[in-house]
Amino acid sequence: MSLPLRPPLAPQLARSARELPVGEQWRYEPKLDGFRAIVFVDGDQTQIQSRGGKELQRYFPELRFPDRPCVLDGEIIIEDAGGRQNCEALQSRIHPAASRVALLADEIPATFIAFDLLAVDDEPLLVEPFARRRERLELFVSDPIALSPLVTTADEAAAWLETAEGVIAKDADAPYLPGGRRGMVKIKRLRTIDCVV
Repeated sequence: MSLPLRPPLAPQLARSARELPVGEQWRYEPKLDGFRAIVFVDGDQTQIQSRGGKELQRYFPELRFPDRPCVLDGEIIIEDAGGRQNCEALQSRIHPAASRVALLADEIPATFIAFDLLAVDDEPLLVEPFARRRERLELFVSDPIALSPLVTTADEAAAWLETAEGVIAKDADAPYLPGGRRGMVKIKRLRTIDCVV
């Protein structure tokens, strides 16, 4: 590959928090329930790397990406008939038999949801602030890749604390720091149940 960034590339990570950070510099996305993936595309070569650096492309042959050279950060998900993300179905896709992989790709296809653009053509974007990378991502992404929703206020994001896996808050001015935990915060959905023990 002749990309300016090459695998393995550690994804930027989020530090945990109990409450949504508030301020003009923050942008908010829903926390997804899937496999974190960094995708490297260079001509007819595509490599999908897991958060831990393992190759995933053989398990998701149905995923398609732009023809243009790029490096995308995002999440592979599978949705059920009700539109909810189904992590169990996603786990079932990791199978050693190629015939089973092909069958599952047809029966329960996955979607790649992009939330960051790390390089395009021969230009690395890691030092660019998140707000600029997001603008470029929005211009770059098209079907069949989905774009992660993004809102600019904590009030708008609060609903995801009840309907999604939580919220990822990103500092609009922050660069992308592979393996780092600065500039991103995750607030997990809090589930409660009344019970007698």
